[in-house]
Amino acid sequence: MRRSVRDSRSLARPYRDLVWLAYLVLPPSAGEERRLVLAHRLAAAALARHRGRDQARLRRTVLRRALRARILPWSGRLARLEVVPATTRGADAAFTEELMALRPGARAAYALLRLEGRPAGEVATILAGARVADPGGALAQVAALEGRFGDGAAAMFRPSSDPTLARCYGRLPGGRPRARLVAGAVAAALAAAVAAAVVFGTPGVVAVGAAGEPPGPAVVSAAPGAWRRGTELDLSTWEPRGALTGDAALVGRALRAWGRRTGQLLYAGRVDGATVVLARDGEQVARYTEAGGPGRLEVFPAPRARPGGAPPLTLRVTAAGSRYLVPPWVRELSAAPLSGRSPAWRPVGIEGGVTAPVTVPVPAAGGRCLRGPMLRLRAPEIAPGLPYTMLDLGGISPAEARYRPPEGGPLDGFSVWKGLGCAAEWPAGGAEVAAAWEFWRGALPEGARGRWICLRLADARGGSVVRGVLFSTSRGRTSALRTGGRSGTWDCSRLRRDVVAGAWWRAPSGRHYYVAAGSRGVARITLDGRTTPGPYAVTRTRVAALSAASEPGEEVAVLR
Repeated sequence: MRRSVRDSRSLARPYRDLVWLAYLVLPPSAGEERRLVLAHRLAAAALARHRGRDQARLRRTVLRRALRARILPWSGRLARLEVVPATTRGADAAFTEELMALRPGARAAYALLRLEGRPAGEVATILAGARVADPGGALAQVAALEGRFGDGAAAMFRPSSDPTLARCYGRLPGGRPRARLVAGAVAAALAAAVAAAVVFGTPGVVAVGAAGEPPGPAVVSAAPGAWRRGTELDLSTWEPRGALTGDAALVGRALRAWGRRTGQLLYAGRVDGATVVLARDGEQVARYTEAGGPGRLEVFPAPRARPGGAPPLTLRVTAAGSRYLVPPWVRELSAAPLSGRSPAWRPVGIEGGVTAPVTVPVPAAGGRCLRGPMLRLRAPEIAPGLPYTMLDLGGISPAEARYRPPEGGPLDGFSVWKGLGCAAEWPAGGAEVAAAWEFWRGALPEGARGRWICLRLADARGGSVVRGVLFSTSRGRTSALRTGGRSGTWDCSRLRRDVVAGAWWRAPSGRHYYVAAGSRGVARITLDGRTTPGPYAVTRTRVAALSAASEPGEEVAVLR
């Protein structure tokens, strides 16, 4: 590429991801220097040839070329500079060693799955398009590797060398340490540092000289108002906020605790008796907190920009409530607990991007109900400027809350979320999107009324869980029944709209019925070989098999 990608946000991000992909796939036997240079060449060539093309094609192109690469060892004797990747997390050396021992296809799967946060199905498609022999086996190798490093490996571990950050070292020809040669090597290294910032497209960490001492952490910051000058409203456009953004020692401690040589600063300041730093690096966000003792570091998948509205980041949670760092374009925020007959929205003040404490009712002793809060944000400058709703499920950011009523049904989403607060199983790490689809509403036996909900929770890496909940109302009393679910599927999404669920339900009389209901597209339900037309069926006999079909005869997914 003849021009820099540094000044083009549309190129800088894919460039960084493509370098990671190529670097991990290229054979380690080639040596760090040759892998580094070739990874950048492959990424630059792909972007030069395929600008404006889809991202999957870019990755298939780079992956095919990296898999076919045959690199002869090179001594580098004639080079005046040695360029090597920066070591960013020395503590992960064991993880890096095992990762590099995997097959190239598995290393590619790791880059796409963990460093880019793509869902497993999309990763398998890209690998297959790049002619990787066994995409499923590659994904299984990644899962086995992370399993050996514990449950948190997916979020906490990454290779200890970062090919998008380079160190340059001067070589002394012939072993003659004359001052002239040393000065020439240092000058060349400084020139290479500038070139690295231009060619590599990302802020670089550069070490110069024979000593090779690692530099201190380098902070990257978005310029004030950066979000106004682009079309991608993601975390990369958030300028740093907080009264302590200029405290280099504090920010340095946070980055060193994270094991990073560089990172984008999002916030640094005092929050409710503690010092808090928020930083971002690629697909991860770290929250570093000092509260009168050793600093505490928490690492989360970075929330992605969403069409429904960008989420705030949780700065601190105390008995006084939760405080959030809102996107710089958000001007208004209201909050409401999941209690009462209707949402009691109240305005929440925002100062310097930080909200006032948002409180929620404390559940009764022994209660396990989710109480929120629900948040309603508004960004008048971003079209269409309408409020969007989020639900705090824990984690680094609230989840985008979506409610889809049955065909022709009222938009009574609050009562659904309130009921799900006590009826559903909520993930400990939060979610990126929480979608509640009321796919069926109708009569149950003995005069009861039912509402069947499919709750879909999607995380920042593309994983998902789906849960069915049946609400039944009789004699003014409503109860909830969990009715099964699935994980890692398209169920209850725009990619698979039809669903059916079945469960044993206890009527007010104490009798048990097996009820099954489906979405509008379900044409017939079959219970143990007995088919009932329409989206609803009921029996009191034992049921061993449940299936359903749409009008064209296609099988419908079953939650059981």
